[in-house]
Amino acid sequence: MEHPDIKEKFKEIYDKEVDSLFHYCTFRVSNKSQAIDIVQDTFIELWQTYQKGVVVKNARALLFTILRNRIIDWYRKKKSLSLDALMENDGQEHSFEPEDSKAYDDIVFGAETRSIVDAINDMDSNYRDVLYLRLIEDKTPEEIANILETNANTVSVRITRGLQKLREKLGVEDIL
Repeated sequence: MEHPDIKEKFKEIYDKEVDSLFHYCTFRVSNKSQAIDIVQDTFIELWQTYQKGVVVKNARALLFTILRNRIIDWYRKKKSLSLDALMENDGQEHSFEPEDSKAYDDIVFGAETRSIVDAINDMDSNYRDVLYLRLIEDKTPEEIANILETNANTVSVRITRGLQKLREKLGVEDIL
């Protein structure tokens, strides 16, 4: 039998965290419908944790940990599916020409953004997570430290080093 306080607590956490988790997940998987499924599974796991009577001290940190693990699982499954799809495609190429210059600009901007996102996604998780939370979610080092259950100085160092690695990866001197 579920306790009404658990429902209220869960609803409060859901309302507070769902947007951040969804943005983070969409950033990582670049597929809205898949991100919705992964975030939903993340909250289901949190609900099951509460149902078991486990006391959660930092729900946000737990949610991001569950979410990161779900994303890793999704990428593992996707890699094996991608290889199968490539083998079925028989090397056929598909191309298109955009009809207007705005569409072209959007495509170029999207490609540049995608290369940055891909570069961040290829980084070690310590840098990837802090860069995402800082650059995309606009979180302060203190907020990031709370989410990742570490201290703000560690986060600041990871942001600085992560930006340097990102610059090196992209071959640019200044990103921000």
